[in-house]
Amino acid sequence: MSFSKIIISLLSGLPNTLTLLVFSFIFSSLIGILVAWLSLQKDKVSRGIARVYTGLVRGTPPLLMLLLTYYGLPKLLSFIGIDSNQWAKIFFGIFGLSVGWGGYLAEAFRSAYLSVDKGQILAAYSVGMTDQAAFKEITLPQTFSIAIPNIENLLIGLLKATSLVYVIGLADMYQNATSLSNVNQGVFQLQIFVILAFIYWVIALGIEWFFRDYRRRYVHLNG
Repeated sequence: MSFSKIIISLLSGLPNTLTLLVFSFIFSSLIGILVAWLSLQKDKVSRGIARVYTGLVRGTPPLLMLLLTYYGLPKLLSFIGIDSNQWAKIFFGIFGLSVGWGGYLAEAFRSAYLSVDKGQILAAYSVGMTDQAAFKEITLPQTFSIAIPNIENLLIGLLKATSLVYVIGLADMYQNATSLSNVNQGVFQLQIFVILAFIYWVIALGIEWFFRDYRRRYVHLNG
């Protein structure tokens, strides 16, 4: 089997891989921000909800989360009269990964927020800044800056986790590699998976470059 044929077959699944990565990251970030906010509230109910959520999703393997989503979500939706049997598989992939990674991102945001020096907030109040202004000008930028390394690592982890959607039959790069290997009875299995690993590595390098460039520009503009 030619190198070009393997590349073409694997890259045909790249759009689904990137779609899973981008949308799962967006939705898991939104979930993470909400859960982090709940965990920082003073009332026990909000903190309890956040604690239960993060405990459950961080203790559930991503593979199992995808299976629970694919087989369990349609049954839950059917109770409120929504038929999801014809929905695209990629929706369930995005949902499962978003719910799973939301717990990790929630902890990244929460720990970053708690790492901001509270003395700066008190100093802001002393010069007449409101709560909203202090949060916008001091707390939020520093929280995001502190969280960046964890966000980068979690995004790369999410990239690797997208390969798990093969369990619900979604044609991503990993699924295409497995199918191609089976069609050829495993004869070119090593070549196929080496090339697949190289493609994932290149994407991970792109993510690393993006965050490195962002940090360089951020430090330059705020130095």
